[in-house]
Amino acid sequence: MYLVIDVGGTYTKYGYFDLDGNCFKQGKYPTIKTNKEEFYNEIILLAKDVKGIAISIPGLIDSQKGYVYAITLLPFLAHQNIKQDLQEQTHLPVTIENDAKCATLGELWKGHLQNVHNGLFLVFGSGIGGTLIINGQMMISPRYKAGEIGSLLMPKDLQYKEMTNFGAHNNANQIIQKISQAIHCQEDGFVVFNAIQKNQTAYQIFEQYCREIAFTIYNLYYILDLDIVCIGGGISEQPLFIETVQKQFQQLRDTYKEDDHQPIITACLHHNQANLFGALYHFQMIHK
Repeated sequence: MYLVIDVGGTYTKYGYFDLDGNCFKQGKYPTIKTNKEEFYNEIILLAKDVKGIAISIPGLIDSQKGYVYAITLLPFLAHQNIKQDLQEQTHLPVTIENDAKCATLGELWKGHLQNVHNGLFLVFGSGIGGTLIINGQMMISPRYKAGEIGSLLMPKDLQYKEMTNFGAHNNANQIIQKISQAIHCQEDGFVVFNAIQKNQTAYQIFEQYCREIAFTIYNLYYILDLDIVCIGGGISEQPLFIETVQKQFQQLRDTYKEDDHQPIITACLHHNQANLFGALYHFQMIHK
């Protein structure tokens, strides 16, 4: 049995799996945001009676060495070798990979990215992660940035003097917060999506949000000649989100169409569990 960890912005999910992807137990706990020692200790407590540890985590990761170059969510882990540290403390084999890449690997292994030529995987959570599939292979770049569309700059004004980035402006938490403030409802995903279907103000904000995402997908589709855009993260489990992004993309296609090829835009098969599957698959790739 293997311990698989998925570190998120709010919660850290974990599961105990065999190498075929069968899960025997799952759980979650609030992500440790205090210091490295407490972060490690929580994992060590879960790692009893397992044969190895596979970790999915946001940030710029050298997955071969296990070294974290940058991680906005948990800055105390930047410039740390998580793989080496945990192996020394648990005496178990440990792997670590970027969360978006893990989600992609999960879908390549047992999901909608099987047998895809060119694809883009987007993960919407407290940020936005991205991974590219080029010629059937997940693209690994020298500085681990390929596919990270969350860092694409977006202007806040027409003069391009003040900027934000796609991940900060369009992450899943942002739309939940924006709508809840606009219509004075609880800042909860299920409450907000229920309101979107009944409240015109909420729907208009949501529609604009989906159009901005469709706009970015449209540009990347042409640059990369994509067959499929696969969307993950908790928000991907909301059919209305996928349907509205598809609708907004189609409107752009109908207006600016240049060829007949039609890419697929879909939720990933494993939704919020794709990171766990991918972290496990990455472990298997490293420890063949």
